[in-house]
Amino acid sequence: MFRRILVPLDGSPQGEHALPLAAVIAEKSGATLHLVLVHEPDAYTEYGAASFEDFDEESKAKEVAYLNAVLERLTSATSITAEVHHLEGVIEETLAAEVTSREIDLVVMNAHGWGFTSRALLGSVSDYLMRNLEVPLLLMHAHDQSGEEGPSRPTSIKRVLVPLDGSELAASILGPAEQLGEVWDAEYRLVRVVPAPSSLFGMLGSDKGASDAALLEQPRQNAEQYLEKASAALRERNHTVSTQVLVHRQAAAGILQEAAESGCDAIAISTSGRGGLSRLLVGSVADKVVRGAERPVLVYRPGPG
Repeated sequence: MFRRILVPLDGSPQGEHALPLAAVIAEKSGATLHLVLVHEPDAYTEYGAASFEDFDEESKAKEVAYLNAVLERLTSATSITAEVHHLEGVIEETLAAEVTSREIDLVVMNAHGWGFTSRALLGSVSDYLMRNLEVPLLLMHAHDQSGEEGPSRPTSIKRVLVPLDGSELAASILGPAEQLGEVWDAEYRLVRVVPAPSSLFGMLGSDKGASDAALLEQPRQNAEQYLEKASAALRERNHTVSTQVLVHRQAAAGILQEAAESGCDAIAISTSGRGGLSRLLVGSVADKVVRGAERPVLVYRPGPG
């Protein structure tokens, strides 16, 4: 079970989208909830205040008051233990350091948000954390700056979709996914995407006379055997597990479609944490899943070794 959960906030309703689910996880796990807002002084220089120092102090006071209001709202409505932390520095780096120093074992946050300066903050922050943290990151989705609620705020996760690709890197998500699912005794649906024949051979012109079924037979069998092996440990621990081989031209699109059609409440996926041209395939797929999902996504970047 989780013991220390961190929720980054930025003063916006979108930033608070992750709070209900984080609070339930904390309550069921007996974890302490750490609510963190990072003050970034440079964010306010563009407003050209007559006295930047006075404006900065006012901003800090406003942020502290906001954090305390959120804390009071949470603790009055639940039995959880929660703390607030008002920090200062570069948001991404400061949050990452806080995760390490407080030995946080889960970060829950909205993937998009608009801070006190009306700048989009959480999008870049979640992207940075996804690539640099070595603890699971549960990302929620409330996309816009309007007052509308957007996607509903889930407070339970009873079925978790876990995409695997046969690599040790992808399989590293199984531990964090199980840890999250145990909060609700969730079911697990392990999937592996097999590229459609046109993706494999169409451009090469090498499928002459061969049917799609013939081309898919061996890859599908290999994928089914792998998924059964991967699910064995979960079943030994009395978890309910189903498996599915997906045939799709694009792995991320297939994963998102399966999550919707199978009624999964969350997706759990590993990411390489690499950027640019060195990004591994699983990292690219994870990026697309996070950006396209309408349900929480648990991402995990395993450390070296």
